[in-house]
Amino acid sequence: MHTPDSLPFVMMRGGTSKGIFLRESDVPADRESLTALLLDIFGSPDRRQIDGLGGADKLTSKAAIMGPPRREDSDVSYLFGQVGILAPEVDYNLNCGNLTAAAGVYAIESGLVTPRDGHTLVRVHNLNTDRIVHVSVPTTSTQVITQGDLQIGGVPGRGAPIALDFSRAVGAITGRLLPFGEVQTEIAVPGRESVTVSVVDGANLVIYARAESFGLSGTEDPQVIDSDLALRAHMDAVRREVAIRLGLSDYWHQRSAPSTPMLVMLQKPRDYHTCTTGELISADRLDLVCRQYASGSASKTLAGTVTVTTGMACGISGSLPAQLCGAPGPRRYTFGHPSGVIHVDASVARRGNEWHVEQAAIERTARRIAEGRVFLRGNSL
Repeated sequence: MHTPDSLPFVMMRGGTSKGIFLRESDVPADRESLTALLLDIFGSPDRRQIDGLGGADKLTSKAAIMGPPRREDSDVSYLFGQVGILAPEVDYNLNCGNLTAAAGVYAIESGLVTPRDGHTLVRVHNLNTDRIVHVSVPTTSTQVITQGDLQIGGVPGRGAPIALDFSRAVGAITGRLLPFGEVQTEIAVPGRESVTVSVVDGANLVIYARAESFGLSGTEDPQVIDSDLALRAHMDAVRREVAIRLGLSDYWHQRSAPSTPMLVMLQKPRDYHTCTTGELISADRLDLVCRQYASGSASKTLAGTVTVTTGMACGISGSLPAQLCGAPGPRRYTFGHPSGVIHVDASVARRGNEWHVEQAAIERTARRIAEGRVFLRGNSL
């Protein structure tokens, strides 16, 4: 491949994430060269990512490689990369649900999918997990509609609702909704009391634990969690043990800050103030309070894939989320996260000895922010 000094890019926000979108035809196919290129584009490793397009936060240090469909049941292919900020690495082992909304918009605006009046369905094939997500984008016959009345926690203003259906994305990492074959598991790590967890692999692999298992109230700001080195070591030890038991030890040991499995600490509804605007989130609005941790830090929001997985978990009798939510059943759940609330419509049914996800849907907003050429520092390809 000819080594260019610049590449075309599109910057898009999807939900509470922001990413750099690149065309598959413009980037190298092998992951080692692609990783070097993305680190160059984002200005990593550097805490501020001052010499690149990165936003110095894991919610804004994300890449999407977009290409034509590879499966008959899809319209577009989408490879997600979580670009390291302090570490020279890119994690391709998971999907970003928020950016999936932007992937649907990008596919239409880039001519990969023809818009139609009302809504345009974009069947997005996430290459990381080899799963299909149906993205319904509001459109006219010629363009995407971005103006609307939907407000989501962690994003100022309002936008047009984009519906994402993750019911086909179950078992994204391990291939099984309940990878341990049970709804609760005891995890023991050296020097600590064992922790009771529920491990669910929906649109992402998530470990659920009660906040008090880690000495937390469940309403902490992310920076409070991040500043406690002993707490982070405890959480990472639990994540590492689950990863090893599920055959992810190679992935875990090859990265300084692995993204998966995610850890979500749960609490029954409580009042708290958001870490972004100080808004009061009242307990009577919520089914659960959630704090998400992975990649060495707590998240300011709840990931889209984690949200739909939590909705699935709430429908599985005996799981920790189901116990805290009350009687499971098909319904809309509302989860509180550090920047606000997020909703998911979920339905899970028991058929014989297996649980089957019938619905797992969220609404996001998305829009194109900028496009142009990014100039490279060199030695990337």
